Amino acid sequence: MSYHVPSINIIDGHVYLGHSINDYALKTEQLLASLEELKINGAVVCPVQPKDYHLKPANDLVVKAVSDFPKKLVGFCRVDPRQGEKALTELIRCRQLGLKGLLLHPWEEGYRINSEKAVQVVSKAAEMNMPILVESGYPWVSHALQVADLCGLVPNAVIMMSHGGQINISGLAQADAFAALRSHSNLYIQTSGVYRQDFLEEVIIELGSERVIFGSTFPIMDQEYELKRVLNLNITYKEKTKLLGENLLKLINSEVI
Repeated sequence: MSYHVPSINIIDGHVYLGHSINDYALKTEQLLASLEELKINGAVVCPVQPKDYHLKPANDLVVKAVSDFPKKLVGFCRVDPRQGEKALTELIRCRQLGLKGLLLHPWEEGYRINSEKAVQVVSKAAEMNMPILVESGYPWVSHALQVADLCGLVPNAVIMMSHGGQINISGLAQADAFAALRSHSNLYIQTSGVYRQDFLEEVIIELGSERVIFGSTFPIMDQEYELKRVLNLNITYKEKTKLLGENLLKLINSEVI
C-alpha cells in the first residue's frame, strides 16, 4: 500500500459475503486477506441476494463465517419483508444464531422501505436490539426521505443509510439526506460511494462525528478506495477514530469484534 493507516481500530461496517445473482462474489478467505492487507481489524458481513433467491442459506453462510472468525467478523442477516411472517421468523432465527443486525435491500428485493411490511420487520429488529442497515438512495424504494419516514414510524430503531443516503450525484439527493439526518436522531449514514467529501465533513460539523460510519460495500465497491475516502477527510484524528470503528461498535453493542 502507498499510504499509512493510523493506529485505529478499523471496522468495515458493510461487506457482502457470497455469490450474488448480480454476479459479484466474495469468499470469507478473500475478505480476510483484504482485511489483513489494509490493516482493517474486522468487518460486518451481510448476505448477498443469491441466485436461487433463498435467503436462509445465504444467512447461514454468514452465520458460519462469524462462527469461524468471531474476532474478525460480525454478521447481519437479510430478509425480504414481502414474505410477511416468514421474514419475521427468519429474522428471529438469525438473531438466535448470533447475528447482530439486519440488512434490508429494497432495490434488489423490490419493496418500499417505508411500506407496512418493512415497518413490521424493522420494528421486530428494533425490539431485539438489532441495528438496521438500509441500502439507500434508490429512487422510489429507499430514497433518503423514505428512510426518514421509516425512522419516524419506528423511533426506537437504529438505522444506517448506505452511500450517505444518496446515489444521485445531481446534489438534490444530498439535500434530502441532510434533511433526513437533521430530523431523526436515530438515523446514521455510511460512507461508501459518497463522492462529495465535503458532505461528510458538513454532517460531522453540524450533527457530530457519531452520525457517520465507515462502510465500503465491498466487493461491489473497492475496499481500499473507500477506506482512503475516510482517511482523507479533513477532520481530527479523534473524529476519524469514531468513524472508522467506535461508532459502529457502539451501535452493535460490542467493544471488540
